[in-house]
Amino acid sequence: MRRADRYGDEVYRILADVIYKKINDPRISGIASLTGVKVSSDLSVARVFYSVYGSDDDREKAKKAFEKASGFLRKELASRMRSKKVPRLVFMEDMSFRYGESIERLIKTVNDQKDRG
Repeated sequence: MRRADRYGDEVYRILADVIYKKINDPRISGIASLTGVKVSSDLSVARVFYSVYGSDDDREKAKKAFEKASGFLRKELASRMRSKKVPRLVFMEDMSFRYGESIERLIKTVNDQKDRG
């Protein structure tokens, strides 16, 4: 396993703990979940992927909440990491869940049409 991958796993574990236990923002709580972290090879940037269960409005609110909380989350990372280097956090929505939902809807539509035809 690459060093960046191990580092990313640790960042993910810490962020998940902090987000679920310390952040009480309703724009995140209950509707958003972390899906992964990818850290650059020089460990300077961590792309944090999340998915949102809700409307487009909920997705936009969650994006703003994560951006607002990034300083606090980075500070928490600094206090818990076993490394001197703390990556800059970039939050990105993981669209694979939404893509899967759209594929499922298409399959259901095709099956419904086949049953009628």
